[in-house]
Amino acid sequence: MFRNKYKADNDTINPDKALIKYLSVRMKQAQSASEKPEPIHSVVKIKKRRLAHAAAAIAACLAILLSAGGLYLHFNQDQLHPAVNTDQKKHESTDESTEKKDVNNFATYTELYNLIRSMEQTADFGSDEDFISETAPAAMPGNNINGNPIMKGGGATGAATQATQATNGKANSRETDSHSKTNTQVQGVDEADIVKTDGEYIYTLVDGKLKIVSVNGSKMKMLSSIDVGAGSDVKSEYKPLEFYIKDDRLIVLKNKYKIDSDYSSKPRAEIAYDGCYVYNRNCSVVADVYDLSDRDAPKLIGSSGQSGYYLSSRMVGQTLYLITNHNVYDTAVKDSPETYIPMIYSKNKGRIIPPADIYISKEPQGRQYIVVTSVDIANPDKQISSKTVFGCGSTLYASTENLMIASGSNGRNSGGTPVAGRTVPQVAEKTQVSGAVTPDDSAGGSSYTEKNKTTTTTYTNSTNLLRFSLSDGKIELAAKGSIKGNLLNQFSMDEHNGVFRFVTTVSTHTETTSGSGENALVTYTPGTTTNSLYTLNPKLEVIGKIENLAQNERVYSVRFSGDIGYFVTFRQTDPLFAVDLGNPAKPKVLSALKIPGFSEYLHPWSDNLLFGLGRDADLSGRAGYMKISMFDVSDPTDVSEKNKLILDGYYYSDASYNHKAIVISPERGIVAFPCDNKYLIVSYTQNGFVKKAELSVDNYGVNQRGLYIDDVFYVCTNKSITAYSMDNYKKLATLKF
Repeated sequence: MFRNKYKADNDTINPDKALIKYLSVRMKQAQSASEKPEPIHSVVKIKKRRLAHAAAAIAACLAILLSAGGLYLHFNQDQLHPAVNTDQKKHESTDESTEKKDVNNFATYTELYNLIRSMEQTADFGSDEDFISETAPAAMPGNNINGNPIMKGGGATGAATQATQATNGKANSRETDSHSKTNTQVQGVDEADIVKTDGEYIYTLVDGKLKIVSVNGSKMKMLSSIDVGAGSDVKSEYKPLEFYIKDDRLIVLKNKYKIDSDYSSKPRAEIAYDGCYVYNRNCSVVADVYDLSDRDAPKLIGSSGQSGYYLSSRMVGQTLYLITNHNVYDTAVKDSPETYIPMIYSKNKGRIIPPADIYISKEPQGRQYIVVTSVDIANPDKQISSKTVFGCGSTLYASTENLMIASGSNGRNSGGTPVAGRTVPQVAEKTQVSGAVTPDDSAGGSSYTEKNKTTTTTYTNSTNLLRFSLSDGKIELAAKGSIKGNLLNQFSMDEHNGVFRFVTTVSTHTETTSGSGENALVTYTPGTTTNSLYTLNPKLEVIGKIENLAQNERVYSVRFSGDIGYFVTFRQTDPLFAVDLGNPAKPKVLSALKIPGFSEYLHPWSDNLLFGLGRDADLSGRAGYMKISMFDVSDPTDVSEKNKLILDGYYYSDASYNHKAIVISPERGIVAFPCDNKYLIVSYTQNGFVKKAELSVDNYGVNQRGLYIDDVFYVCTNKSITAYSMDNYKKLATLKF
């Protein structure tokens, strides 16, 4: 009986894959270190013995996890607090207050409401109007993942390719290179885009319609056009964002907006169903799934959606992961959970996320929820799993097993901690003092009273991290952590052998407050800027770091490839750092190449070459024309710029900030991307770069994508698709919309 019970329990064990991978690697490292020959010396023998013991200990831990799994999943509950179902028993502790402080479980939605309100009172979130401006709008084509417009000068999130934990920059074989694919960060994890191909058809999102075009060389034929901007709810309007193609499935992601702004006469439940409130027109996100068995007549087979505005999404196999940020406003009503709890919905029916799937962060950075939902595209009307965390998110990284959501803070509000603070007497001239601060008359005006002291506080920016484990569509909140500094984009994050790697820019500032009340004077003073690299274990605990790199510079691009991390900082010259991450506990800078200009996007070209796209610059740091580089990384201790091409006359490319806009094929030896008012195709050989084509486009800088099928290259805009021969890049045909 016991044996059968043990077997049944063991079959249900689902240990955290990231932790298993991490422990396996660490065990191998410890074993390898213990087996290295060492000089015969008593101290060395002791070290060897300790390493052997460490390896044995890690092996034992691994065995325990594999046999009793789930132990690790009891993550730091004093920072992440799962709510429980209303029918779940209260804790039986005799000291309820102590239990609440340590675990903070929530038995009802009302308890959750009270906590949210208390957070609003203790945190400086600002007004609703301020909050709306601080929380970026949904990421749209042409925007980065934070929702900021793609403009010269940078943005947060948008760069990419096929490397990181899988490809390491190796090109596909010729057999699998018959057509290009969306440029993604991690192999096996697809990303949505506005143009895609499966080698037979081109799919493009144009003016609210998804157009399907059959291609055969220069012969192009429009098969169908789906009005994906429409919806079953006539009281709402829909804004298509991007889409996926998976076999015979089309998955269109779109924002759902409320048309009627008069909410006063409507039942609150109806308002909540759409996720809409008085101050927010960006209501919810919908994933429509179409059957493409007949591409002449695609058929809508189901929809899933959730509250909030679109942050990002990922596709792993047949599973779609949808991530949104859902705002909470002062319109929340205690007895109406739908006014402060996110909803998920399908088949035109919505339901509130249950308390058991809601988590609270003690340091929320905004009145928002992060909502994560998985959907099996074979059965799109039914969600597999949903989780939500009270707190905002801005940047996303995904592997096949983990989803990392990061949220940056300037250190000013609840998400950051003052690193130094002091109260000092005000000694400035009277003209430098707030009107609320007056001299003490009893001292003849020579000093100031105690109540008129000036407070100076130094803040450091930081990034809060949430790790969700992914297993066959099941989502579990696995860990929470934080690091100093802010991320540039998704490429600032990486996972390798159970270790999570991050590159940040760390900035400080001081705020000096003089006086009090309405007449208080607050002075903001910028501080130092440096850059850091952190390695974290699956619990998101820092295990290794390099800090204080490149003072007064910021990160412009990052790329990880196996045990090496590359990142670029810039002020006057471009230091391309190469960092050894083979021992995650002791990362080491191997080299720092300084050349004029900077790279805004990095892509492993091969085992020995690294491609860079950016800008040239003079010795004073003034940026010039665009530049592409090929770096020799065969020896990471001596990285060099092997080849470069200055793109005279060109200053801007969407590909610098949006990785999906660039085509990179080491197998074919080409890179292609939009550049100002042209579309450029450049070849690369051992002899360097050669500009092959400068193709005209019919819409300057708007939704341009390039792709190839066999020996034909296609440039897609929102007005047309034009085919070119890859032999000489002469125009073959144009299909206008």
